[in-house]
Amino acid sequence: MSLIVKLPSLIFSGQESPLSVISKSVGITGTFDTGANLDVDTSAEVLTSTDFDTTQGVMITADSDNSGVVYIGNSDVDAGATDATSGIPLSAGESLFFSANNPSSIYVIGSAVNQKVYWLAV
Repeated sequence: MSLIVKLPSLIFSGQESPLSVISKSVGITGTFDTGANLDVDTSAEVLTSTDFDTTQGVMITADSDNSGVVYIGNSDVDAGATDATSGIPLSAGESLFFSANNPSSIYVIGSAVNQKVYWLAV
């Protein structure tokens, strides 16, 4: 069973990225990796091609300026079109942490083109 935690919108200031601030605030130590998908469109696509084995999981944050919703799921995620494959929705500024072995096994799709997501693998 995987643990899924949807975090409320967070406000960040300064020049640091949201994931940098979050990784410091939760006291992450050891090996972790971060990245972004800055062009999530309306067809399912892999979150990242980065191959990184996690020990805890992956956190994904939707950009606070996104105009649409980003859905997180398997390769068949379909942005809420079908009950079985609709994925987990993330509105602008929301975050999701869940147990996953590798960020490259996660897929994203947007309800609109040009959405952005940031990820942290621990």
